[in-house]
Amino acid sequence: MVRWLWKGLVGVGLFALAHAAFSAAQHHSHTRVTEKGCEPLPTDIVLQTLLAFAVTCYGVVHTAGEFKDRDATKELKNKTFDALRTRPSFYVFRHAGRGLFQPSDTTRASDLSGSSSDMLLKF
Repeated sequence: MVRWLWKGLVGVGLFALAHAAFSAAQHHSHTRVTEKGCEPLPTDIVLQTLLAFAVTCYGVVHTAGEFKDRDATKELKNKTFDALRTRPSFYVFRHAGRGLFQPSDTTRASDLSGSSSDMLLKF
């Protein structure tokens, strides 16, 4: 069907939901004024809410368009097991270059005798 028709159906559904909410608020204020206590919502308001929700959901699903199948086996067929378990978002590169600027063994022995805060400052 035409895409604007589904968008119109979503608009009608949202308008009906707003009307049902307004009717529920009006019913609540009426029961408070008449001091009837906690009276349940009338059946017509409940049915209007459910029908409007269903119409809105139906319109949203059809507005989204055709769903495409995702076959994961095609993408994963050529990958090794090690490549499947990689998580690039967890890579940390703060250690890069430290191997180039490591102190010699003689200075390392003197560094070990120092406090841990001095070691953190040197690295």
